[in-house]
Amino acid sequence: MLFIDDLLMLPFTGFKSILRTLVKVAEEQYTDDAPIKERLLQLQVDVDEGKINEDEYVEQEAQILRELREIQNRKREMAGLPPEEATGLSGKVKEGSGVELLWDPNSDDNVGPGR
Repeated sequence: MLFIDDLLMLPFTGFKSILRTLVKVAEEQYTDDAPIKERLLQLQVDVDEGKINEDEYVEQEAQILRELREIQNRKREMAGLPPEEATGLSGKVKEGSGVELLWDPNSDDNVGPGR
């Protein structure tokens, strides 16, 4: 009787196996950050070659970094961890923080060793 039961259930077990494989592939693509990292590298090459200006670079970089953060949060969620908070002090300068650093090496206002 078990053999007949196995034969009758074969189409369903095969279908379940295919669905499990599809879910696994979809999850891998959903959490794959390699294409986004490649876009970031290409963006850096484009700004170095002068194809885009600094303002375009900053805008596109911010979007790419947001996408990377979303993927990291998806990975954390799938692992059962809480998403990473984007607020508070973390020792990192976050995009859109308004931080700007200007340095003029010829200025007398610079403080350095021996001054």
